Amino acid sequence: MRRRFLDLLACPDCGADLAVAEARVEADEDDLVEGELACEGCGRRFPVRRRVPVFVDESQYADSFGWQWQRYAQLQRDSYNGTSIVRNTILKRSGWTPGHLAGKLLVECGCGSGNDTEVLADLAGTVVSFDLTEAVFAFDEDLLRRENVLVLRADILRIPLKRARFDVVYCHRVIMHTPDPPASFASMAPLVAPGGEFFLHSYSTDWKSLANYKYAWRPLTKHLPHTVVYRILRVVGWPLYLLHAALHRLAFLRRLNRVVIPFEYHGRSLHKAGTTLSFRERYEYSFLITFDALTPTFDNPSSAETLQGWFEDAGFVDVEVRARNPVIVLGHRPADVELAPRAAETAPPPEKPARS
Repeated sequence: MRRRFLDLLACPDCGADLAVAEARVEADEDDLVEGELACEGCGRRFPVRRRVPVFVDESQYADSFGWQWQRYAQLQRDSYNGTSIVRNTILKRSGWTPGHLAGKLLVECGCGSGNDTEVLADLAGTVVSFDLTEAVFAFDEDLLRRENVLVLRADILRIPLKRARFDVVYCHRVIMHTPDPPASFASMAPLVAPGGEFFLHSYSTDWKSLANYKYAWRPLTKHLPHTVVYRILRVVGWPLYLLHAALHRLAFLRRLNRVVIPFEYHGRSLHKAGTTLSFRERYEYSFLITFDALTPTFDNPSSAETLQGWFEDAGFVDVEVRARNPVIVLGHRPADVELAPRAAETAPPPEKPARS
């Protein structure tokens, strides 16, 4: 991590500033590879591992995501699969032009192994990305070394960043997988600076979204160890994939296939996007998305009206529902608003126990 990023960090416990307490390995005077950060308020210490400050030491409810992204760290990255699928999806869903993020400070809430991060790092001035899981250690090393990228391992409910500092808060394909989406929203919203914007994506409660094989199978698969689901998919995956591929040629069956065949098929879309992936890798791409659909502990879709209400209740203006399936909402923080500091930031640091 670059030492200058310390200005953005805050202790997740008390909100105080952080400082480098120990630098064990440095690439240069600005690039901390291994070491420790210390809170200047409560004194708590946080390790830095492979350039990633670590504020949590377990994945909690998100184990399956950490497991999958360490095994499939590259497959969905545009730079690896030869497409612009991630880039095009970001721009289409947000409505941003390629130059919209230029020079801006953006925080990505829930980054996995960096599929979106590598695109955002090319579009934005500075990107701070965090994830609850060990997927952050599957980031491409060159991406971690970039001067405009900071990656953290952190909890979305206890974000170790200063309030009202970010031009853009970006949360894509994440909030529905948290145990309490309203609380997750409430944790992210204060990060938006006056005049800044908040991009939020969620699965939808629309019937077209719910008419999907995963909602028939998840009552079983979410309770199974994700390694067991993985082994089952390894047995049934190829027959289901080939069946889906054959039926996918018939356009009128495509929506029905997503309901009755418990496996994804993205071979056609990858081919149209000009992928360089092999036939086997295209299968693995669909395998990954199937595993991702069946294994999360939580899958809490929301309606567009619900998300719009969250934005309005939090004081955002110009709230735009860009899509309803999935739900895409953008809102802006008024330029003249002033956020009150969080309670922990105004409280005195806890007293340290006396030594005996």
